[in-house]
Amino acid sequence: MGLDYRVKCCPDGLVTDRRRRIKVLDCTIRDGGLCNGWQFDHALVQRVFRSLADAGIDYMEVGYRTTNGVFDRSSVGPWRFCDEEDLARAVEPGRLKLSTMVDVGRFGPSDLPHSRDTVIDVVRIATYAHQMDDARKLLDDALEKGYETFVNVMAVSTLAPDDVDRFLLKLAGSGVHNVAIVDSFGALYPYHVRYLVHKYMNYLGEGIKVGVHFHNNQQQAFANSVVAIDEGVDFVDATVTGIGRGAGNCPLELLLFYLDNPHYDVAPVLDLVETFAGLKEELRWGYHLPYAITGYYNLHPRAAIERMARDERYQVRGMYEALAGRMPATQVPMALKTVS
Repeated sequence: MGLDYRVKCCPDGLVTDRRRRIKVLDCTIRDGGLCNGWQFDHALVQRVFRSLADAGIDYMEVGYRTTNGVFDRSSVGPWRFCDEEDLARAVEPGRLKLSTMVDVGRFGPSDLPHSRDTVIDVVRIATYAHQMDDARKLLDDALEKGYETFVNVMAVSTLAPDDVDRFLLKLAGSGVHNVAIVDSFGALYPYHVRYLVHKYMNYLGEGIKVGVHFHNNQQQAFANSVVAIDEGVDFVDATVTGIGRGAGNCPLELLLFYLDNPHYDVAPVLDLVETFAGLKEELRWGYHLPYAITGYYNLHPRAAIERMARDERYQVRGMYEALAGRMPATQVPMALKTVS
């Protein structure tokens, strides 16, 4: 056995080749758009597209498709709608697969063009477990219209095990191509991820790919992605420098370093880093303690987002103790129980 080519103190062969089968889905513009209302100009989106294509990334999620009237178009940018004329100014069909996300309740089957009439290859349906019947209608329509179709069941960390079983059973025979484990609140740790990866794979079977979409509230998005890869998932979501709602996502550049796959070239992605890192202070996304606290309590990050928007000071102890007061007794940290 030789030495690891990069870390000389260890032998090679410590990591399986499972890394080499991973498909990477970049959602920089779609998830990053949650930070600025999708107000990225066409030139920047085109630059991201070309860099991702040069890097060998498999999928780019350009943004959302949304039914007209759900949002005031004057208050959000074009990537909340992904109209064909905007897509034509920013992307080039054929260089990598293009995805848009649709939210159940904000988009209907009648709004979706046939796949032959768009540059979009993939429809990714974002749904909560209780909306699964409506999600199935969107799924069936997208499949009939010729799209590769994925489903993201959000906020899985808030569901009871039986609820997870139920939605997985509904998806198992649906024809869906990929189902993602979505840590919407950044609450999961690696031991949770191991359990969920095997549950999803067991219920969905070999014909449906399993993906992951992790948020970084507790600085776990990259670690959880690594664990998911080692446990056998097929797709991993990431964004340039980790940009995304609240604490953000798994950083694309770190993921490519870990995959160490000659199919990917991290250098074109590195050309984008300064642009998105420069938005970090302006938009106040990325790891901050208020996000970590909501992640720890398995809560939506809106309380942290509001705090970050209105106040330069964290005031995190008060937030930590106030949120503890809302939790069932079984979920209050032991240290706070002792103090009280």
